[in-house]
Amino acid sequence: MHWQYSDILLIVAVVGITLFYSIWFYKKSTKIGLDYAKFFLLSSFIFQYLFKVLHLKYGFIFSYLFRISLVVFIIVYVKDIFFSEDVSSELEEKQPTSKKKIYSIILNTITVLCIIIGAQFKILHWEFGWINGNILLSVGLVTATISIIFGIKKS
Repeated sequence: MHWQYSDILLIVAVVGITLFYSIWFYKKSTKIGLDYAKFFLLSSFIFQYLFKVLHLKYGFIFSYLFRISLVVFIIVYVKDIFFSEDVSSELEEKQPTSKKKIYSIILNTITVLCIIIGAQFKILHWEFGWINGNILLSVGLVTATISIIFGIKKS
């Protein structure tokens, strides 16, 4: 929408997210592949975004790095969620057995992927046929809403 001072606000938000996530990542005692993939995705997004907003030279390099990190994140995420052999984790969770839990994981995965890819499409003004950032973000927000509605426990 190109509102006045929106660039400054977005840059402050991006720096804040980076700072808080970096502190969390550093303090986390046991890190798995998904944690490193998230950190790589966030770092590459931050640099790509800042180079694009500030109109700096060689921003296309970070754009390619972000695309690569997005693919790596998706692969690691799918591998970790669906094909993980290790049943133990920090929270000692078991593999989901109920259909509700499996559907919840699928909805959350669709939500995350649509929002991340939709944001990428929106920022870079990409379109793939009728698929664009608005469609992907809308699907991500609708699936997030459905996930929240079905996730509320009845008392």
